[in-house]
Amino acid sequence: MIFADADQPYPEAEFVILGISYEDEEMSFRKGASDAPDFIRYESWNYESYCIKHNVDLQNIAIHDAGNFNIEEGKKFVKKVMEDRKTPIVIGGAHSITPYIISSLPKDFGVVILDAHMDFRDEYMGNKQSHACSARRIFEAVGKEKIISFGIRSASQEEIKEAKRLGFKYIFSWDFSATKAREISFEKIYLSIDMDVFDPCHASGVSNPEPNGLGYEIFDFIENIANRVIAMDVVEVCPTYDDGRASLLAAKLIRDFIACKVSYGN
Repeated sequence: MIFADADQPYPEAEFVILGISYEDEEMSFRKGASDAPDFIRYESWNYESYCIKHNVDLQNIAIHDAGNFNIEEGKKFVKKVMEDRKTPIVIGGAHSITPYIISSLPKDFGVVILDAHMDFRDEYMGNKQSHACSARRIFEAVGKEKIISFGIRSASQEEIKEAKRLGFKYIFSWDFSATKAREISFEKIYLSIDMDVFDPCHASGVSNPEPNGLGYEIFDFIENIANRVIAMDVVEVCPTYDDGRASLLAAKLIRDFIACKVSYGN
């Protein structure tokens, strides 16, 4: 099954969707994120192709679904997509895929993360590539001036200390609003959305649910930066625990992002 309305050939595509069905051997709470790409594809068929808000019909947009990849091949393919001047949209998988993807790309962009967790540990259970270390690895790759995390409401005391010491910039969930997009100075943005940034009432089927989260204002936030987003991933949906809400919401984020980015060019 392909993502809804993503049936155009690769050469003509403006947007390219791919799944990376990878998760850590030792997830910190729930396992199952590796099954998310196909569940999100299934839920994407729930929606009309026409996006009312942005007056864009996705049937008229060149979108290609390239299928699922392992993490190494997925990293190479994302690089090719960007070299071909297309916009890659990656469906994970655990958040540990994001540093892998970014590691192969030219660092001419800033990284915006939406996440409940700081993910700034140097290692988790002896694994420096854990999803619990994803922001730390990205921070090391792009530098402190090119990364900012929004929606944070969970971290260890050591992470807070390290973030302060090293200058990692983040915004707590209780300080978040869509207008915070104005604080992002990056001309080009890699957007990484960990679905646990949403409150569990909106997306309970995630790997590490955390209450006191964000809601649909995230759509307005993304709208405020969509014209600068050159690549995007959506991670940490956990279908085993999902009643459909998290997968539906992930599919909606992808569809609305495409419609919004297209509308900026019209």
